[in-house]
Amino acid sequence: MYNTVNKTVFLDRDNTLIYDKGYTYKTDDLSWITGSINCLQSFVSKGFKLVVITNQSGVARGYYNEKQLNKFHRYMNADLFQKTNISIDKFYYWPHFLEGKVSRYRKKCNCRKPGNKLFKQAIAELLIDPKSSIVIGNNITDIIPAFDSGVCKGYLLNNNPDSSPFCYKDPKKKIINVNNWDEIIENND
Repeated sequence: MYNTVNKTVFLDRDNTLIYDKGYTYKTDDLSWITGSINCLQSFVSKGFKLVVITNQSGVARGYYNEKQLNKFHRYMNADLFQKTNISIDKFYYWPHFLEGKVSRYRKKCNCRKPGNKLFKQAIAELLIDPKSSIVIGNNITDIIPAFDSGVCKGYLLNNNPDSSPFCYKDPKKKIINVNNWDEIIENND
């Protein structure tokens, strides 16, 4: 077993932290969702690490490549640091998509959410204590893989018009529906 010591906030990226402008990878398209930065600061002040886990099928679809995606993530972190003096500890992403145009990324894998492979990888690499950690996303498929990896508390941002109602029954796992980032801060004070 791993020596787990770090509590972490696992974060979805698009339409959770930043506005999705349609396969967002251009630095000019970076726009933080209102309240997200303040909430990240609040979590860091309480000793949480910040880890982004995101599906990025735009790579497989040929809209951008991994180099461009990594450049965007570095820019996101630099912008966050400039505004707050904090940064995201690590970005994990899935570039695969079964119907992608780029053949080397055209596959099905357990990395892509709702798979939990990258959650498990992050827990091992960063020595994360999943039971002390939190997940935040705008879709239930952002929450469930973290729960399957041992995380017990999640926030579902109700800002996704495509989200369908869900039912998750496990008394040891807690999903809190919120309308915005300020409600997450209120629930963690």
